[in-house]
Amino acid sequence: MRKLLLLLLCGACFSCNAPQQDNQESDSTKMNKNMTNEQLREKLALALEDMKAKAIEMGIEGVATASVLNNGDTVDWIGEMKVVGSYCNWKDGFNLVAVAWSKCGEVITTQADSGDPNHKTITGELGYAGGAYDEHEGCKLAFAFSGATSEEDLVVAKYGIEKMKGYISSQQEADTTTTYKPLATPLKKDQFIQVTIVVRDIRKAAKAWAALLGVPEPEIWVNHLESNKEYPYTYRGNGNMPCDLQMCVIEMGNWVLELHQIDENPSTFREFINKHGNGVHHLGFEVGDARDEVIRELKEMGFDTERTIGIYPGSSWTIVDSEDVLGVNLNIKPKR
Repeated sequence: MRKLLLLLLCGACFSCNAPQQDNQESDSTKMNKNMTNEQLREKLALALEDMKAKAIEMGIEGVATASVLNNGDTVDWIGEMKVVGSYCNWKDGFNLVAVAWSKCGEVITTQADSGDPNHKTITGELGYAGGAYDEHEGCKLAFAFSGATSEEDLVVAKYGIEKMKGYISSQQEADTTTTYKPLATPLKKDQFIQVTIVVRDIRKAAKAWAALLGVPEPEIWVNHLESNKEYPYTYRGNGNMPCDLQMCVIEMGNWVLELHQIDENPSTFREFINKHGNGVHHLGFEVGDARDEVIRELKEMGFDTERTIGIYPGSSWTIVDSEDVLGVNLNIKPKR
């Protein structure tokens, strides 16, 4: 067990003999022979970023750990770790890294959530709750968080598992049978006004774009997004999630190129960059008085039209969650 924990701390793969399985496997545990370990590691990193965002949303700090075993081709557990604010509670004397991996190690050996009072701990285990276990499409998942209460730790761990299950499922062949009815008020080409790119370093990106386009380096300013009685702002329906957005604009004729750099607080932009890294977050369309009708029809098509809604003097912006279908989100505005 000591060797297992040390190898996990290094983020390396280690061999572990899985418990004996019945010959008959349920649908939820069928082997996924198409998933490589490298693909799983990439998805694990995304799930850890989601856990970090969840912890920040809950206002807690600590360490997130996650491991996955691919039953398809290998018996190597893959382990990754993410620090959220602090890796050690110096005041109370808790090494959060050690505790989180201990939870993860217990989950792996018991194939159950950690902290079960009926489980007799062995050397290396601490018996703390906050580790979660599940199986999905042949993969065994062991996730844990340490730094808050046992209940809060478990919420973050289970959130990570659910996100990981979604990433694993997305590896499967996409459903190509879906059909979409044309909008009665379709988006028009001349309504296109904006491409918005989220980056980790806006100053570096602004300098590079200015050099590439042969234009002056754009001014960067901070847009503080926070809901108030006069100008509401919501993210995923929550109106209590303020954040600071660094941004700049480069005029491109009839449309603009926007660069955004977001802080660590939960937002549509933080969600995107945690999941994808640098990339095009949305395309903007100015639809005038048709705004409400366009939003209604997009909602009927199955898109989440409440990813972000912001009201500001003279206009508004609605981020439609469409990246999984269109490859990019939409920003619907009545006017610029």
